[in-house]
Amino acid sequence: MPPHHELAPDLVIINGKVVTVDKKDSVAEAIAVKNGYIIKVGSNQEIKALASSDTEEIDLKGKSIYPGFIDTHEHCIRRGLQLDYVNCKTPPMKNLDDIVAALKEKADSKPDGEWIVGSWFDETQWEDKRFPNRYDLDRASTRHPVYLGRAGGHNSVANSLALEIAGISKDTEQPAGAHIEKDESGIPTGRLDEKAAMDMVRSIIPAPTGEEEIGLLVESWPVLEKTYLSWGITSLHEAHIKAPEALAFQRLDKEGNLKIRMGLMLDGMTPYKGYATDDLARQGITTPFKWSDRLQVVGVKVGTDGAMGSLTAALHEDYSNDPGNKGIIRCTAEELTDEVMRCHKANLSTCIHAIGDRAIDMTLDALEAAIKSKDWPDHLHRIEHAGYVLPRQLEKMKELNINISASIGFCHPIGDSHIAALGPDRLCGYYPMKSFRDHGIVAAGNSDGFGDSWPLTGIYGCVARKSRSGQYLCKDEAVPIMDALRAYTWNAAYLEGTEDIKGSIEAGKMADFVVLDRDITTEPHEEILEAKVLMTIIGGEVVYSDLA
Repeated sequence: MPPHHELAPDLVIINGKVVTVDKKDSVAEAIAVKNGYIIKVGSNQEIKALASSDTEEIDLKGKSIYPGFIDTHEHCIRRGLQLDYVNCKTPPMKNLDDIVAALKEKADSKPDGEWIVGSWFDETQWEDKRFPNRYDLDRASTRHPVYLGRAGGHNSVANSLALEIAGISKDTEQPAGAHIEKDESGIPTGRLDEKAAMDMVRSIIPAPTGEEEIGLLVESWPVLEKTYLSWGITSLHEAHIKAPEALAFQRLDKEGNLKIRMGLMLDGMTPYKGYATDDLARQGITTPFKWSDRLQVVGVKVGTDGAMGSLTAALHEDYSNDPGNKGIIRCTAEELTDEVMRCHKANLSTCIHAIGDRAIDMTLDALEAAIKSKDWPDHLHRIEHAGYVLPRQLEKMKELNINISASIGFCHPIGDSHIAALGPDRLCGYYPMKSFRDHGIVAAGNSDGFGDSWPLTGIYGCVARKSRSGQYLCKDEAVPIMDALRAYTWNAAYLEGTEDIKGSIEAGKMADFVVLDRDITTEPHEEILEAKVLMTIIGGEVVYSDLA
């Protein structure tokens, strides 16, 4: 007899290769979904037998389907405020002259005195690889203040008028945890490294009011989200969220306009000047905290150092391409330890930015002090990035049960700059995915905004460990494809405390899937970069489709 309509699945997906990413790496043919959850995974015959005349059917015609991709560290929603910025990414920008021309074009379209802002330049992608200075931006305009942010968000450059308005001069003292570059005569070059220096200019750029910002973020989100859905992303972790962003996500969720499941890292004090630690603890809110199945808080964002490509990540030894430079620590050890301790005692998981080995040591010391201060066996403290890791640090991570949100997505798009920064002898400590796995450390993947089709680029980094120019970043740290998939599925769900309902295709879990145009578990590694998302499904709903 056919099943009763009320008991039958809402959706069946048949004739596919179902890569479940369960503990046994099982492969099936079909999936049954009801009320947004998987009710059975099995053969075509088994799943078809559950369907009624009202059941929707998707025939994959042999295509592969995987758990929806989860990216554990991005900065997405604020891009909605940058729609009037000059996009200085490479590609399309080939060199500094291209960027100056684009900034000039924008300046020519605006009244004198209005700010011109550019973003996402990366000088390591240019032929001469020279960092811009104030005089370069003066070529774009001397009648407008010009501010240009580097990819990654840890460096910027301002033109002469912007520096003048900000009061940055020969006599300006260096801010704590940051650096204002000056020439041999002590004149600022326009380069600003890390938040405290960058904020001296950023803070005076006119910005929308809180309510205006929320409105702009809500209005622009569908355009941004469409891209992420086309990359197969079903869940995202959004790093250092302040009130307007959190309120925008809540409005989107309340109005039913949030398709991707979002995990927010609310801003801590160190060094972001946020209040999440005190506010959440005072209200008795612990993490993970959920508003709905589309929106939750995964932790408090804290930070220690800068970025490797911009030579501000904190290392014990000098940068290979900048002797004498060991990077920047953005807070004191006392500040970091105090905040992590307060979070731990309040049962708030921390998401701590630490890229260089010196910053990781400082982070592990703070975490160890916190963990010893109170028994909390289920904590989900994690390190964001973990870009250069020493063997002894792997042992400490395992001992303390620390998880990793690894920016392995950097490997292909900007790995060349990291090879130059670390030199050949340190590359086996670069996002060491195999060592994380072998030590029993749960490591998820992210791209932190670099490259395209973020999860696929990161999966390629896991298995190939090759840069854009074809150089290897320690082949010995490559992992098999199933481990790479796990970094963007089950491991990522574990980091947010939802591995019981997300991250694999199993009965009882959310019906979040991605369908690709090829089977990346059997194709050569290079095919991963060429793979296209054909369909993204969240909660049993097709939210993106490129099927003919």
